[in-house]
Amino acid sequence: MEKKLTAETMAEKVLELTEQFNRYIFDHPEFLDHIPDQAMLVFLDANDPAFSEANLELANASPESPGRQRIYIRMQKHIRLVEQVGWEAKILPSPQLA
Repeated sequence: MEKKLTAETMAEKVLELTEQFNRYIFDHPEFLDHIPDQAMLVFLDANDPAFSEANLELANASPESPGRQRIYIRMQKHIRLVEQVGWEAKILPSPQLA
């Protein structure tokens, strides 16, 4: 069931993507070399086309400031499965080696 895109859900999604973008930048600071100073970042979610369309509409409806370029940042969630190995100790009454 898809959530209705209210102003509140849009704001929450922008905050979430901003936080994830900041984490990405922390790990990949060289990415900032491709973004002009004073750029307006417009976040798009590859996994949420309804949000992306709504956010594009909002960006296009806002006036452009002279000298301030819009940069569209597509965020995509990647899931990494990490296998963790744990050891267990067990006391045996008498080891049976075979």
